[in-house]
Amino acid sequence: MVSCKIGLVAALLAVAQAVSMAAEMPRVPAKKAGVFMPPELVAKARANAAKYAWAAEMRDKAVRDAEPWMKLSDDELWGLMFGPTIPRSWMVWSDGFCPACKASVPMYNWKMDPFEHPWKVQCPHCGELFPKNDFGAFYRSGLDKHGVFDPKLADRSLLFSADHPDPKDPLHAFGVDDGTGYVDSENHKWRFIGCYLIYGQWKKAIIDGVARLGTAYAMTGDAAYAHKAGILLDRVADLYPTFDYMSQGEVYEKHDANGYVSVWHDACGETRTLALAYDQVFDGIKNDDALVRFLSGKAKRYRLDVPKSTFADVQRNIEDRILRDAMANRKKIESNYPQTDLNFAIFSAILDWPASRPEVNRILGAIIDKDTAVDGLSGEKGLAGYSAWAVATLAEMLELFSRVEPDLLAQSLKQHPNLSKTWQFYIDAWCLQAYYPNVGDSGMFVSPCGFNSISLGRSPGVGPSGFAFLGHLYEATRNPSFLQLAYIANSNSVEGLPYSIFADDPTALQNKIKKLIDREGTSIKVGSANKEQWHLALMRSGEKDKARVVWMDYDSNERHSHADCMNLGIYAYGIDLMADFGYPPVQYGGWNAPKAQWFIHTASHNTVVVNGARQPALAGSSTMWIDKPGLHVVRASAPGIAGKQYERTVAMVDISDDGFYALDIFRVVGGKDHAKFMHTQRAALSSQGLTLAPSEDYGYGTFFRASRTDPAPKPGWSADWAIDDQLKRATPGPDVHVKYTDLTQSAQATTCEAWVSLGISTNNEVWIPELIVRRKSGTEPLASTFVGVIEPYHKQSGIASIRRLALQTPNGESYGDASVAVEITLADGRRDVLIAADVENPLGLTPSLARDKTLVQKDTGIELSGEFCAVRFTKTGELEKVLACTGGTVRVGGKPELDAESE
Repeated sequence: MVSCKIGLVAALLAVAQAVSMAAEMPRVPAKKAGVFMPPELVAKARANAAKYAWAAEMRDKAVRDAEPWMKLSDDELWGLMFGPTIPRSWMVWSDGFCPACKASVPMYNWKMDPFEHPWKVQCPHCGELFPKNDFGAFYRSGLDKHGVFDPKLADRSLLFSADHPDPKDPLHAFGVDDGTGYVDSENHKWRFIGCYLIYGQWKKAIIDGVARLGTAYAMTGDAAYAHKAGILLDRVADLYPTFDYMSQGEVYEKHDANGYVSVWHDACGETRTLALAYDQVFDGIKNDDALVRFLSGKAKRYRLDVPKSTFADVQRNIEDRILRDAMANRKKIESNYPQTDLNFAIFSAILDWPASRPEVNRILGAIIDKDTAVDGLSGEKGLAGYSAWAVATLAEMLELFSRVEPDLLAQSLKQHPNLSKTWQFYIDAWCLQAYYPNVGDSGMFVSPCGFNSISLGRSPGVGPSGFAFLGHLYEATRNPSFLQLAYIANSNSVEGLPYSIFADDPTALQNKIKKLIDREGTSIKVGSANKEQWHLALMRSGEKDKARVVWMDYDSNERHSHADCMNLGIYAYGIDLMADFGYPPVQYGGWNAPKAQWFIHTASHNTVVVNGARQPALAGSSTMWIDKPGLHVVRASAPGIAGKQYERTVAMVDISDDGFYALDIFRVVGGKDHAKFMHTQRAALSSQGLTLAPSEDYGYGTFFRASRTDPAPKPGWSADWAIDDQLKRATPGPDVHVKYTDLTQSAQATTCEAWVSLGISTNNEVWIPELIVRRKSGTEPLASTFVGVIEPYHKQSGIASIRRLALQTPNGESYGDASVAVEITLADGRRDVLIAADVENPLGLTPSLARDKTLVQKDTGIELSGEFCAVRFTKTGELEKVLACTGGTVRVGGKPELDAESE
């Protein structure tokens, strides 16, 4: 309660200061016209609406969307804006429930509609409305001489349940909120009004109102829309500088976030929305005498120091107290890169274009350089989230500023070479045209994801169209993938493209796309890719429904990263077969809550944990990359994670058009406890070769249960996950499996269940089967070489047997456990032999590749004078092919094999 009082005092002082500032010499505004909605663009929009049915529908939708605000009087519009004197909250209760039906209502699930149910939030389950008191009446009773709510003036006799007005009724005070929240007898607190102010009054009544009125004006030219938008903008400007989320608002029930009305990330976008709407309606309000008279009257009645006797006064109020105030208080809108810098560019352009062109171009150039520095991206993790947001913002920026700099995209591609990699990265990383690897804070468990690095909405209004941007990208690069993406994202149709009311010739673009699709189809041509700066390897094989991808993330640093270095994933048969858990479930109490931290923990990923600890923030490096027909290999190393060695080698080998396996070799040196974790998704797990008994769970802050362990299984045991494809996405139908065969020496095996949340807006959760292969030692450094074969298959495995083979020097001395040879006999009788040398050898063991130069596998007659090779034999034992050899040469049966190129 003390913090609420302090925040209230600060808010009242801010309002008093805002309305009593002495008038200084008025600045003459530089802005004379709209910038991003020049007359020729407006004319094009109106011409398209008159010519094309889809454009007419966009215009008509804009009119319909603005209708609720057009029905309000000017006084009612002006009264929508509130002051900072009521504490705000980002959630009603982040991990809460409905006080009526008791059903779980976490995070952002309460429903709010300021037109249907003003000053109310609604339970999504039972439909009950809260608070139970008439808060609107209470609010109006507390308005001070400046039109701002002061709780000391409000009539507290109005604080009772309208459904139970009798003071003797036990429910008389149930669900009653005076603006500081409702607290029940068990001290549970619901911040109904504090949350409604943000999501109902601010976002839906005010921000949406300004944006929709601005869009309707731009599309129709009807000054009535601009007039209404001007009222809202000016009243927001009166109060905007008085908002300070850090002292006035809560996130996860505590004060620790900057912002204005909303918390920083949304404040950044909302301030941009206000600025762009102002620019859109500027030409419609600059000569609106009625607007000036109305606002001048309000200024006099509510004793505002800004007299607003001329439009220049109104213009200064909006520009100084929204745009310039945000630029002077950057921390309030400091958001994920490049959002805030883009705001500065947009604000500078709106305030003083074209005089601001040099500064705007400087900001745009810096954004492009930083946003594309890491393989075409910023380096921020979250391919299905934060990283995509940055790239989509870049597209929006280029499309928006092309309105004032028509050749901006072409010039940017020339001046910033990495920009050409940006959207290609998102094509390369789009697996099966349905998924992005959930690296870091990204996505939801097993859920598909569309191409998300460009906003491809079909109702952009007068904002930049992502479909139009794809067309412009194609014109600038001639990469057919961009037109294929437009077609795919439009439900495999050209109808309505490019969803831009400003399009020059939409019919010509549609015809161009149709011809390209007739020629190229909808399967985007993409191969394997190793993004060495971003630390993501994607190995691909197969086409269309038989496509598959094995990916590995080999770092654990950068913004929004998880402790997930060497995390492994597989997409095949249309589904995610080794699914990352996704975005942390912050609905259970915020980012530091145990369940949210579990998703970040190394043990929740398909990788190795050393000493039970989360990995430090480190970047690995790719030390081997083979990309050949039928075989793909990545090896990556991050020794700092374990102390001496932390290296994973994954070889993806085709055995048929749709069959494949992955040899997985994970070398770890350092610490005393190494645990390799593997999960798939929802599945039924069975095993062969294990004698399991109940055991302790892993611990270390992890969420495992029902552990059963075999302390000393014989290498060659296996586990099989029968996938429960609840999303019904498996292309061959049901009966998809993932089989893992383990060849690790002296390791225990544990099966258990891992806890997974199915998103951040629900408390739905599942427990999925998990496998742990673990080695421990009493002394350091423990040296482990985890060896396994992963085979996804449909109905019937394509592998008959798997075994490890011995390796020797030419003199017959045996190599240690870290040098690996594996023989895989396929179901049709063919045999693959894969050999991988321990190149790092951090303990300096002998024999070694560095000293002895050659690894000999006597049973198969293979001699490898290099780091890796894969050899295939026919079912009769003849040499069929050397699939690959890297770092040297390979001999089979004493004869040089010349068919394989050295990598």
